[in-house]
Amino acid sequence: MNETLGRGYARIEAIRAARGEPLAAMADPGAPPPDRYNSVYFTLFVAGAAFLLPFNSFIMAVDYFQHEFPDTTIMFDMSTVYIASACVAVVTNNLLLDLFTYNTRITFGILVSLATMLFVAVCNIGWDGFSMRVSYTINLVAIGVVAFGCTVQQASYYGFTGCLPPRYTQAVMAGESAAGFWVSLDRIVTKYSFRQPHSSTFMFFVFSILILLGHSMLHHVMMRHPLVQHYLKLTNESRHRKRIQLHLNPNEDVTLMESEVGESSYGVLKLQSPALSTTAETENKAFSFANPLYSPTAAAPVSPPCVSEPSACPSALLTPRPSYKVEDVVFDTPERPTSWRAFKCGVLARWAVARAIYPYMVSIGLVYFTTLSLYPGIASEVPSCRLGSWMPIILMSAFNLFDFIGKIAAAWPYEWSRSQLLMASGVRLLLVPLMLLCAAPRHSPHIVGDIYPIMFSIVLGFSNGLFGSVPMIMAPSRVGREHREIAGNMMTLSYNGGLLSGSLVSYLLLSMLGAPAGAPCRVYPTPQLPTIPPITTTTSNHTFFTVSH
Repeated sequence: MNETLGRGYARIEAIRAARGEPLAAMADPGAPPPDRYNSVYFTLFVAGAAFLLPFNSFIMAVDYFQHEFPDTTIMFDMSTVYIASACVAVVTNNLLLDLFTYNTRITFGILVSLATMLFVAVCNIGWDGFSMRVSYTINLVAIGVVAFGCTVQQASYYGFTGCLPPRYTQAVMAGESAAGFWVSLDRIVTKYSFRQPHSSTFMFFVFSILILLGHSMLHHVMMRHPLVQHYLKLTNESRHRKRIQLHLNPNEDVTLMESEVGESSYGVLKLQSPALSTTAETENKAFSFANPLYSPTAAAPVSPPCVSEPSACPSALLTPRPSYKVEDVVFDTPERPTSWRAFKCGVLARWAVARAIYPYMVSIGLVYFTTLSLYPGIASEVPSCRLGSWMPIILMSAFNLFDFIGKIAAAWPYEWSRSQLLMASGVRLLLVPLMLLCAAPRHSPHIVGDIYPIMFSIVLGFSNGLFGSVPMIMAPSRVGREHREIAGNMMTLSYNGGLLSGSLVSYLLLSMLGAPAGAPCRVYPTPQLPTIPPITTTTSNHTFFTVSH
């Protein structure tokens, strides 16, 4: 009994019946509206591509930035600034979760990303009127601002799709990989079509901006879709559960009688009218807790005087009295402010969700820690005498293509266990030394050849797509519907923690490469097959040569 009184909410079950509304209005929602032509899925796929498109656009312009800022750590600096700003955005989004709607947060992120991309494309790349130092700083500031806007979108979308069926979370993650695949193709086409680095990079950014504009329009259409409205309504009702709080002071002597019909955790609260109160009822403080058979649709009993003389009854008694099915009772503690209580409840809810999904949080953090340790920093430093400036573009394109394939493979109906996900995330750490040996030391890498780093990049991309998607898809289903948005945001927080730690480790790996390569590029010719020297046989008049192959 004390445990029941100590929890915290009371659910309204019959308020619509008390208002005289038809019983059909109280029916549980039926099947969700169909997603005709997969329009919601497609929009979320485009959304996943759109909020990672700015970051991928900066990274895939690696040849332009290395040409403009030679002998600098521009790729490492942009990656670290992006991830640091993204972590700030994730924390901010979690704190402001209940103050702004999905639509407000996502629209804010879209506008910030669009404005920054336009400024960089027009002023810093197209016009190119700044000095090298100022341009370097502008790029870092721009990618930090883009990171904030894009991550607000990303965290909001993952919280949003956590309220939808799991296939829609997979759509967002597949769209993230599609962003990398799209910018890879876009960069190859623009670099091949425009010989001037400024012209090709400017057109490259223009195409990315057009995708962002299309995403903005699709998003606002999707938010009005009946399927989306259906699941958002379910989530809001699960979160609030049509509940009211019964604020009872600790000195009030009330009892919640246990059920005698098999529902020991519920009672029925009936509010008695003061007009009919007798002396005995007044002594009971007008609150009556009882638990006979709970029936929300049953009419309230009418007292005998009202049956004989209806005109003697107050008009308020001509409508059914509300009955409330009680789950929990709240004790009012006036000395504690409501705002602090709400903050404390939010922290406790996030802690409870983190305890429920921590294996998935650790798994996705390890996956992105490994990825950011190598991509894009170390991948952009792998040398190739044969491919030249195309080598980093090919490595990143291979990563993005197989990352896309891996995220599609994540939709395969296989139930991954928590131990399998953790083991797979740990095994991926072996890729760090393997890829590092393809670039270190700069003057003579230990692993020679173009095919090996491409193979490692393919494995890195596919495993990133698969094991970076499965935990994000599975985690929201491990908590109640009312906590799924929190689960999505907690997973995004862990995801960004892995990104930040991986980008910081990439600086340590960079120091292992040695000084920038000023020596001429080494060519590794195919060695000749070993041969056996000829055997000479001498006779008295002739010398014979026997050659062995």
